[in-house]
Amino acid sequence: MKFYIAILVGLLCVSASAFGALSVDDYEKLNTMFKESDARTQQAIKDSEARTKEYVSQELTREIAKVNAEIAKVNTEIRRLDSRIDETNKRMDTGFQAVNNRFGDVNTRLNFNFGLLVVLIGAVIGLPLLRERKKDREQDEQLAAQQQQLEAQQRQLEKQQQELEAMRQELATLKQNQRPWQETQRTP
Repeated sequence: MKFYIAILVGLLCVSASAFGALSVDDYEKLNTMFKESDARTQQAIKDSEARTKEYVSQELTREIAKVNAEIAKVNTEIRRLDSRIDETNKRMDTGFQAVNNRFGDVNTRLNFNFGLLVVLIGAVIGLPLLRERKKDREQDEQLAAQQQQLEAQQRQLEKQQQELEAMRQELATLKQNQRPWQETQRTP
């Protein structure tokens, strides 16, 4: 139902002249109106473009001036910061040099302490080893002396055995020589 009411309202709004045919005069009038409207539109566009160009150029000039002012401010700030950076670098270099000197001193002390530590470790480990080697040498010398004494005693023992053997042979010879003499003495 709403649909039908909307169609009826639409048909009532449309006039009967809208369905009429256009004449050549009407067509010429419409064409003239369009041409005049087009010429006015073209002129309005040209005027608008000119105003826009003028506005843009003025705005660009103002913006360029602002940017140049900002660039000048930034350049002065950069120069100021460069000088501060240079001062800071000088202070840091001085500080680094002091730290390097301290580290050099500490490094020298550490090298000296390390050397002392190595000597101390060498003494702690080396002294007992030296004492042990000295005892070993003394024992080796004692063993060598005892071995020489033993060898000397063996030579003396061999010599004495040879002498004893020589005495036994002499005794045996004497016993053999004595028996005939003893027999001669018994027979009388």
